[in-house]
Amino acid sequence: QGCSSSPHLCRSLQRAERGASGGLLIVPLLAMSEEYRAKSNHALLVKDDVGKSKPTVYTLPPEGHAYGLTHPPDQEGAREVTMHWAAHVPRRKPGAECQDFRKLNRLAATSGVRNASELAEWRTTNDVKLVPKGPAGSGPKVIPSDVIPSFAYGKKSRPSTPIASVVGNHYGTEQEEALSFSYKKLAEEDRPNGKRVIKLTVACQKQIANAKSARQLHDNPPPPKECFKMAKFKNVPARMKPEDMGRSASVPNLH
Repeated sequence: QGCSSSPHLCRSLQRAERGASGGLLIVPLLAMSEEYRAKSNHALLVKDDVGKSKPTVYTLPPEGHAYGLTHPPDQEGAREVTMHWAAHVPRRKPGAECQDFRKLNRLAATSGVRNASELAEWRTTNDVKLVPKGPAGSGPKVIPSDVIPSFAYGKKSRPSTPIASVVGNHYGTEQEEALSFSYKKLAEEDRPNGKRVIKLTVACQKQIANAKSARQLHDNPPPPKECFKMAKFKNVPARMKPEDMGRSASVPNLH
């Protein structure tokens, strides 16, 4: 009766169960609250907030816990390795108390020793000491650091950057002075007589030269060029005079 307004909600909130007498019993289902969802630790029921990551459903250690395997601290760190230099200790050279195994093996071979056990027995009665070798070649060489303890080997590096000059803008001031001096010198070269000299381009120079030659040709025209005439007709006089040409009917009006 209370679910008549929304039958779909009523069916979702009710569950049918059979009683002891075999009849159907309608048991209402309660809606799950958000607090229960958050405490359920179920991956499908836990909801996340807007702008936040989904809360974990696992039981994790406290926030300050460090994961991983801890190693014992190294007694010799980077500072001890880089700041302390272990000098090389050369191996002790063989002295006169040592045996010369090369000579022993040669003598044993000439004596007929065939295996290691016979060699050990033969060495109990034979002993050959090592003869120290004399200095081979010339004596020890003298290097610069033996004479001058502060002598440094290698290629000299560049000097350190002058920070004071960089911060004080000394280099910028020097460049400004050099640039102003070059501009002043260029201005003096362009005006030798107090006038500014304009540098012309190649096309402009050709145009000025063509204009001068055309002006000169107009002022002093060349003599008229004689019309072409074959050499054999140059000395032949005309046979017809202008007076005779007036008698012709087809003569043009020359006046």
